[in-house]
Amino acid sequence: MEDSTATTEPEPGVSTESDESTERVRPVLDVVGLLQSGTIRVAFQRIVDLTTDDVIGYEALARFPGEVVSPGPWFAEAAAQGLEKELEVAAVKAALECLDRLPTDVFMAVNVSPLTAASPALSELLSHVEAARVVLEIKEDAAVGSYPQFSTTFDELRSSGVRIAVDDAGMADVSLRHMLDVRPDIIKIDVDVTRGIEHDPIKQTIAATFASLASRAGALSLAEGVETKDELAMLRTLGIAAGQGYLFGRPEYLPA
Repeated sequence: MEDSTATTEPEPGVSTESDESTERVRPVLDVVGLLQSGTIRVAFQRIVDLTTDDVIGYEALARFPGEVVSPGPWFAEAAAQGLEKELEVAAVKAALECLDRLPTDVFMAVNVSPLTAASPALSELLSHVEAARVVLEIKEDAAVGSYPQFSTTFDELRSSGVRIAVDDAGMADVSLRHMLDVRPDIIKIDVDVTRGIEHDPIKQTIAATFASLASRAGALSLAEGVETKDELAMLRTLGIAAGQGYLFGRPEYLPA
């Protein structure tokens, strides 16, 4: 849990920017300085088995110093400077350093691009942890072009014990191709499918399709953005195996 006395620090996982602040000039993001200082923090959001209500994993969410704590602007700036892979590796390193502080029967999920997944720097990091407890969420990347070129990378990662997940299933036009290329062990259903799913037959059909696909493929279906008990009840009815969202808990820093 976060230190309750740290009242000036923004709650992890919650944006502190108002609509007015987005109109102001954003502060300069010193990516190089960040990489040198190693001041990335990590918040963890629990992932729950929808049958047993047990916590089965945590997603690691990078948080950055200064006025802009959310990862989006930092990774955009890193990409503009040609440092996106370096920043991803630094974020994964910060997360993996916390793996031993989590319960031994849960996994940790971290987000990486295909290029980072194939990098020697990531392989080096994974060689120092219990790989079977690590899930790599492979982000769709239009710049990659062809995912089959990474099939050897994914096979090697799996042989070490690492599991592979795809994110945002059900929203992007290329998601099905992405899944065919990656052959994921975990299929994460997008928050926009989860939101209000109890009222929407189309969303229910999409979620049920991914639940069936995951079951047939020996994968885990996981719904993101679960916020209400009604959403949870419908996801259970549809056969979704796991869930993540504010209903189960907001992202939290580990105690110091």
